[in-house]
Amino acid sequence: MKLLVFAALTSVAATAAAAGRPPAVAGAFYPDDPELLRSQVEEMLAAAPAKVGARALVVPHAGYVYSGAVAAEAFAALDGAGVRRVILLGPSHHRGFKGGALPARSVQSFTTPLGEVDLDREALAVLRRGEEFRGPAEAHGPEHSLEVELPFLQLVAPEARIVPVLVGHDTDYEDAGRMARELVPLLDEETAVVVSSDFTHHGARYRWTPFSEPDLGGQLVRLGRVTAGRLAAFDPKGFWHQVDVSGDTVCGAKPLAVLTQLLAHAFEGTGQVLDVTTSGHRTGSWDLSVTYAAVAFRGSWRSWREEPSAAPLGELTVAQGAEIVALARATLRSFLLHDGSLAEWYAAAQDINSIRAPAGAFVTLHNTGERAQSEGRLRACMGVIEASQPLEDAVVQAAVSAARDPRFPPLAPAELDEVELEVSALSAARPVAGPEAIVVGRHGVILSKGGRRALFLPQVAPEQGWDRDTMLDHLARKAGLPTDAWRRGAQFEVFTAQVFSEKK
Repeated sequence: MKLLVFAALTSVAATAAAAGRPPAVAGAFYPDDPELLRSQVEEMLAAAPAKVGARALVVPHAGYVYSGAVAAEAFAALDGAGVRRVILLGPSHHRGFKGGALPARSVQSFTTPLGEVDLDREALAVLRRGEEFRGPAEAHGPEHSLEVELPFLQLVAPEARIVPVLVGHDTDYEDAGRMARELVPLLDEETAVVVSSDFTHHGARYRWTPFSEPDLGGQLVRLGRVTAGRLAAFDPKGFWHQVDVSGDTVCGAKPLAVLTQLLAHAFEGTGQVLDVTTSGHRTGSWDLSVTYAAVAFRGSWRSWREEPSAAPLGELTVAQGAEIVALARATLRSFLLHDGSLAEWYAAAQDINSIRAPAGAFVTLHNTGERAQSEGRLRACMGVIEASQPLEDAVVQAAVSAARDPRFPPLAPAELDEVELEVSALSAARPVAGPEAIVVGRHGVILSKGGRRALFLPQVAPEQGWDRDTMLDHLARKAGLPTDAWRRGAQFEVFTAQVFSEKK
């Protein structure tokens, strides 16, 4: 009998232990003494600026000595907002996966030195039915990105239950959109979304050192502010391209991508970057520095709104052409200098909807000055043939590819001011019966034969002074075929291009 009673008690104890996820970083990232923790968080919240009644936040997740004051600025915006549910998104630093990871079904709460934070089990059940939240539950065990936000929530929203979601590093742009769509049924006037992310991690330890003193801190703050600005502007594509192209080490880029999709499709309101600083400013040491940003979003949730279908690419104006050339230039700068040029382009773009029609694109780089005389005009030319993505995305992809055109040495940052850019916006390619249907100067040509393929843009033949047959001779050789291979058994596709250049 005593053995049975002992076994029953052991089972109850095991169940109770499994019900609460214990803290993993208490005593390291924040105090493990309840009184000290409470007083520290209260002090940081009291020092924060006036409340704004936010419904979504971006907050850092470093140790409180480094980022606590910035986090408090954001969390203070929830005070008095009547929040009863918090969807808490953060990156997984310990496990790689795609989509979202929810806690194990047995977990009923997350524990901090201040007590238990209950999970919204009904909301979690809704997410478990979807396809995008099937990541490994065990990722939550050692993870700090969600845990360090909990003491703040326990003080500013003590009645709130949480929906903790870790977002895997393998999540892509389309995954983020689908995740956002599956979160929408949980959004109501008593729900807030809090995304936990640090921004740039700079230093040898992080293997990312594009900036240097004397103004390292200023460079990091400027990059953090312009990147956070894309969040505040509800700009999913601008944020995604800025981080992806620049290589910026934003650890929470994937959960932030989910947030931007929610804001763009299911929120009505405004965003505000509250603060951007770095650990270097806090410690005075710049060997390693992490950037912290606080962003608040005030407004209300709404039902999901789909983006309207893009119209076919029409005739672009001179001004629109100048925009896509500037986009290519900004992409090259952010790719090679790791700066915020691409985000700045998105902030300044006047007519971005016109370049969201599906189209292919090529970016050509031309040498100028003495280099053009000694090495020739062509420095690089790469692109996207298929009109399967927005022109905006095709230009970004083509510009990055052009910087690494395998036929030439990689483009160096010092060359940015020495090359002229040309962007060709391509129509969809269509097959033609034979070479007689090709109009030199009007048609770009794709030649295919025996598994080999090559392309010339419409402007190539006129620039070289070629007639049709000479152009096709060169195109066959470009494809790795004999010069006259195009005359028998080849397939041809043609397309048109709108060409815009920086050349004055």
